[in-house]
Amino acid sequence: MDNTSIKNNIYNIRRSRKMTQEEVANLLDISVTAYRELERGGTSIVNPNVVKLADAMDISTEELVLGYYPVQAQDISIEDIREEYGSRVNMLEQRVAQLEKLVDSLEETIASKNEIIAMLKKMLAEQK
Repeated sequence: MDNTSIKNNIYNIRRSRKMTQEEVANLLDISVTAYRELERGGTSIVNPNVVKLADAMDISTEELVLGYYPVQAQDISIEDIREEYGSRVNMLEQRVAQLEKLVDSLEETIASKNEIIAMLKKMLAEQK
């Protein structure tokens, strides 16, 4: 991630959306001159310390800036994702099934205890 590629992206995206520099500057609440400097590359968008900090932490700049490492869609297929996460999904589905059985069992236990409580209350009421 460098300022050259970012400035090119900004320019290309702005042009593809048929926006003027003035429109984008207004959206950013900056002057047109300040926006032109961004698009021209005269103003650094990515501070060199971001790259140094990412290197020092042994992570990508994307992970540092975005908070996660974005998946590159062209490098990974849906089948790769299914394969990677398939076993995890199966494990979680099995755990959910186990928990559902546990909930059912606990509900039965509660129902039984409620019946016992009702019977005891009835016996106490009869004894009075």
